Amino acid sequence: MKMKYKFFLLTVFIFLSSQIIAQSQDTSILLNKETLPVIESLKPSRSNLLYKQYSQMIEENNMAIKAGQEPDYLFFQYKNTENFSFQALASRCCIRQETLATLNKIENAQEDINGKTLILPTVDGLFIAVDKGINSIEVLLQENYAGQTLTKNVIWYKIDDRDYVFLPGGKLKGTERYYFLDSALRLPLETGTFWVSSEFGKRKNPFSGQMKDHNGIDLAAEEGTPVYAIKDGAVFSSVENDPTFGNYLILTHDLGKMTSVYAHLSKICVEQYQNVRKGDLIGYVGQTGMATGPHLHFEIRQGSKAENPRNKLNFE
Repeated sequence: MKMKYKFFLLTVFIFLSSQIIAQSQDTSILLNKETLPVIESLKPSRSNLLYKQYSQMIEENNMAIKAGQEPDYLFFQYKNTENFSFQALASRCCIRQETLATLNKIENAQEDINGKTLILPTVDGLFIAVDKGINSIEVLLQENYAGQTLTKNVIWYKIDDRDYVFLPGGKLKGTERYYFLDSALRLPLETGTFWVSSEFGKRKNPFSGQMKDHNGIDLAAEEGTPVYAIKDGAVFSSVENDPTFGNYLILTHDLGKMTSVYAHLSKICVEQYQNVRKGDLIGYVGQTGMATGPHLHFEIRQGSKAENPRNKLNFE
């Protein structure tokens, strides 16, 4: 059996070397997800040989690292049709969560990965994006490693047209781990500084008198009350003097899967395309645009569909 396993390893390594990994001019290793060997299931069975071999590779790599030897850096792909949570998938692979997350652009440990095609590595570590970070973990890692010369014991990869530097054995530090594990939303205003003046749903428009959809919730507060980002994300739009919303912001979260809207602001404190973290000050309550008094009009959208913010947050 050992001989068969070694032959399998050699076959996979040759396949990877010839079909997947190619040295570019800047010495980065090109990883083509579409041509990686496919693991169909992460459930152990006699017939699931590739998953068994993958697990054995990880075990042997861990032993090699402990012995001070060089491991085999190999990659596979897997489409999560088995409804594994991210934590459960990492457990099945015996690979640390931060390794899978930084390799697959996963922002937090609670992210929904159902149906997602993932790259599965055989060695633990951190994949730090060289290009502009697209989620809070990427941005935080880039900030924390900025100015460091990463040339010793690192590997450069190009994955999905993005450059990464891989730190074998690297782990998330305290602050990075906190942001990765903390995915809960916070209120846009501090508790005790507001009251709900208008709910989500059908209501009589205060200006036209007609019944219309109100796609958010209105939080009445004193003018100048600080407004905070409810979750890590980026500023998609920063608009001033809109006839309806006045000064307003749209933040994107979770790679655009969710957006949040903050309208009628007296002042905006962030710029378009700026990355923000949960709890960052982004503006102040006002009554710009069509407003009968100082308040924050607040929306949450999943994709393009407005969702009742009470489904996500406790405004009591």
